[in-house]
Amino acid sequence: MSSPAVSAAPPGTTDDESRHRQLTVLAGWRRFVDEEPAPPELLPDRQWRRLSDAGRLAYDEDRLNHHSRLLVVATPVIRKVITEGRRLSYLNRNADSGRCGLILSGPARTGKTTALTQLGKTLEVIHRQRHPRSGTDIPVLYITVPPAATAKMIAVGFARFLGLPVIRRANLTDIIESVCGVCTDTRTGLVAVDEMHNVSLATRPGAEASDMLKYFSERIPATYLSTPASMSSATDCCPAPAASRSPGASA
Repeated sequence: MSSPAVSAAPPGTTDDESRHRQLTVLAGWRRFVDEEPAPPELLPDRQWRRLSDAGRLAYDEDRLNHHSRLLVVATPVIRKVITEGRRLSYLNRNADSGRCGLILSGPARTGKTTALTQLGKTLEVIHRQRHPRSGTDIPVLYITVPPAATAKMIAVGFARFLGLPVIRRANLTDIIESVCGVCTDTRTGLVAVDEMHNVSLATRPGAEASDMLKYFSERIPATYLSTPASMSSATDCCPAPAASRSPGASA
């Protein structure tokens, strides 16, 4: 069985920094969870005037970078999603089957992904506090469903997050077994599936992708969270056998 490739965020190039900002890889997700941005120091006017042109540019860049992060505000919707997600994680903890999932629905650009990632971040922080010596655990797995998704795309997305090597001619069964084995060994408790509307049940590949998610939900003992475009598109795509749906997940 393959082990996840755990790596720290590398120093250096812009390409490396960009890769490690991606939430769909383990290093990027951990960086997101660990991040606690502090406001930059505000220099007194007299000290600011003494800065060189290069110093002022660096000072301004630091402040602009801080403001561009757009820190998340704990709106009532985000608090509700976190509360319901935590409640479901408790209910599913000892369930052998029939685990409940959570669906976040709403129009585009209303904060579904933000709510989903904040729930994942909260549950991972709680897991670290309960198990301080579990540095190799992967309590949260986050994937984004690509357009026209197929079953193999879904499985590869899981493997990519975990850092499992996938060759071009990899056998789908081997990928599935590796993913399920690593998730079980690392105590994965939440699987967040973003852009669920990219699974189209009108096509055979889309139906197979939906079946793949349902199969993962049976093999990986975790709470499943998904964000379809609407409740109608989520009816048959939700991977959990029974879903607790949160309407109006706009944030």
